[in-house]
This record gives sequence, C-alpha cells and structure tokens, in this order.
Amino acid sequence: MKLNLEAKNKEQELIKAYLEENASETLAEKINNGTPFEKDGKTFINKKTLDGFIKYATSEARKLASKGANSACIEGEIICGWAIHYFEEQSLEGTLYNLDGTEYKPENKPTKPAEVNTITIPEKPKPKPQMSLFDLLQEQPSTATDEKPTINESVSENIDDKDDEPTEEEIREVMKEIAEEEKQQTIQPVGSPLYQNYIQLQQQYSDCILAYRLGDFYEIFGNNAKLLAEELNLTLTGRDCGLESRIPMIGFPYHASDVYFNKILHHGHKLAVAESSAEIRELSTATKILLEPEKHWIDDKTYVADDGVMHETDDEQDEELAFDKSAFDLEALCKLDEIFGNILNLR
Repeated sequence: MKLNLEAKNKEQELIKAYLEENASETLAEKINNGTPFEKDGKTFINKKTLDGFIKYATSEARKLASKGANSACIEGEIICGWAIHYFEEQSLEGTLYNLDGTEYKPENKPTKPAEVNTITIPEKPKPKPQMSLFDLLQEQPSTATDEKPTINESVSENIDDKDDEPTEEEIREVMKEIAEEEKQQTIQPVGSPLYQNYIQLQQQYSDCILAYRLGDFYEIFGNNAKLLAEELNLTLTGRDCGLESRIPMIGFPYHASDVYFNKILHHGHKLAVAESSAEIRELSTATKILLEPEKHWIDDKTYVADDGVMHETDDEQDEELAFDKSAFDLEALCKLDEIFGNILNLR
C-alpha cells in the first residue's frame, strides 16, 4: 500500500518501505489523511512525517542508552515497532494543519524580559565649595534679623538691664522679710506632750537655752544638753519622749539651780527658765543671780551672815541644822543632791 510519506534519506526510505508492507488499511488512512487533534480549544488535522518519526525514535533511543552515553545500538525490529506506534498513536503530535488545509503556525507570544534586581546606590552629597575670603566679604545678610547690634545698642541694653537689677538695700530688705517669715514659722513638734511643750517654748526663745522645771529638777534637752554636758562636766542622759530614740538630756536639782544658772551664763549663753508654760524668765550675762548668803551659826537659833550682821531664827522658820555650813562646798552639796535626790536632805 502506497503511503504519502516523503523520504529524505536511505534510513527514511527503509522505514517507509516497512510501513507500506506492514501497515493496515486503518493505519494507512491515518498516515495519508491525518487524524483529528485538539489543541488550545481548537480542532486541527494532525499529519505525521518521517522527520517527526526520526526525532521520536532518537528520544526513545536516548532513554535506552547507558547513563552518560552519547549513542546506543538499537535493533531494527525495535525501530520498526516504534514506527508503527508513532504513526498509530493519536496523542503524539506531528505537523498540524487547519481545517482549510493550511499549515497551523502558533502565534509567538511575547516573552517578558527577565527581571533584574537593581540596587540603587544613593549619590554622595557633593561637598560645599570652600568659600574664600573674597566670597565672605561679598556675602550680604539675607534678613534683617541676622544683623548684629551696634555698640550703642549693646550699651543701651546693658544700661536697661542694670536698671532692672535690685539694689543692695532692696536685697537686704528681702532677706530680712525671709528671715522674719522663717522665724514666725513654727515646726510642728512630735513626741510626748511634755516634749512638744518644750519644743514650742524653745522655738519662742530660740536665742536662749531653755531650762524646763519638772518637779524638783530643771531639765535641758537636745543639742543644748550635749553642749552643756561638755562645758559644765555634767552627766548626759536621755529621756523617752515618745520618739524612736531617747532625747539627750541633762538635769540639776531645783535647790542648786542658781549655781548652774550662773555657770551657764558664765559660758556666755542666754538662759530661759520655764517654771511652767506661762511663767518664763530670761537671764543673760548681765543678770547677776544672788546666791543664798552663807550663815555662820553661833547656836541653834543665832547665826552671822556674810555681811557681819547677827540674825536669829524664829520657830516658824524651817528647821536648820546648827552647824557651820562654810565647812562644805556648795557645788559639792549640789552634786550630792543631784545624785541622791530626795534620799538625802541637804541644807
């Protein structure tokens, strides 16, 4: 059976001769007239050629070749079987023709150029040209605000500023008012009522050392107590006034108070003596406290004072011991009274 196949070389002539001898009528009709073929939603006539078969056979031979080999030895029977299969199988695409008999040529779709990632390198700012002295001389101020004040304007401004400055007298007045306000301000005391009363009185007599009478003793608290304990060689103790720690304190008996008052004044201190919250007297170095004159006893009722005058006691006076008090040191007696208190009654 004659087939409409064009053989371009001896190999193709051998394949054509084999097909003409072995092809059935159905296969011969497919080879001569082609078979319907669907592509891209359209129907075409698929006609196969010997060139197409050579390409198909080459691809199949490569499948059978050893890995890495460029050629393979294929038996003739296998090649003839590939020829029958190629022309018989409708899914294998050959040369497509439109229904009007013209050859189908697919439209070449424009391919998008490959995107190349580009990196934009920012340009370095150009350095400003260095200005010469001539350029600086030629440059003019852009605005009026850039103009520098003249010497006269600066001097006038300084004069105005000096007028606003307070004088020394005004400063002294302000400082005096501030001192008065601070003096009038009272610190809210804390602690026991006794200690609060002491602090309030001490604030009222801030330039004095406050001696506060409690029973038969005068007591002084705080930093004044520390100072006098060192100056008068007194024992520094402490009193619980309802605070976290005991308040430093010194005390001396009421009967010997004049001796201690004189010593405090002798050290240059002012003294405020509080018999109560309402009865307070101030003492200073100008104040002379007269101690009780010493008495030289002649008998139980008669004594001679320092002024040389003889005195007699009556029965209503306190009972006094008939012995010469000049034999005792008054400060020593006060020290004993401070130690023993009411246990030993000294006169």
